[in-house]
Parts: sequence; C-alpha cells; structure tokens
Amino acid sequence: MNEFSIVKEVIDAWDPFNLLAIHCPDDEYDEEIKDIVEILPKVNSAGELAIEINKIMYKAFEEDFKKSMDCLKIGERMLILFN
Repeated sequence: MNEFSIVKEVIDAWDPFNLLAIHCPDDEYDEEIKDIVEILPKVNSAGELAIEINKIMYKAFEEDFKKSMDCLKIGERMLILFN
C-alpha cells in the first residue's frame, strides 16, 4: 500500500466534514490527502502532523475547523501505520 492509499484510508474513515456519509464522491478529500502526503516527510511527531492536518483542512474548507484533538488522533494513527 502506498502513502496516498494509507492516508486516504485514514482520512476517509475519519470523514471530518461528513461528506462521504452524505454520499459525496469518494475522491472528496483527495486534494487534502495529497497535501498531507507531501508534508509527511517534514514532520517529526504526531503533534506536528496534527497541526499540519488542521491547517490543510481549515484552508480547504474555509470553515471554523475546531477538530484539533481529532487531528492529533489522526496524526498518531498515520504515524503508526507508517512505522
């Protein structure tokens, strides 16, 4: 499984905006997933990854994205899958 597939699996399961739950296209988060894959080599901890995921989601959806604790869990999950 490649990096994109791993991140996609985690983000799609999380579905932070419940878009997949309301039957939006399954590629709904693909641009954000690409951004996350791009920053993965630059982060050193789940906390750093969580901050970046939060920024990416906030920027993409321009909402008051207040899921930093979720982002931390997602960052931890991704790092476990990559190690």
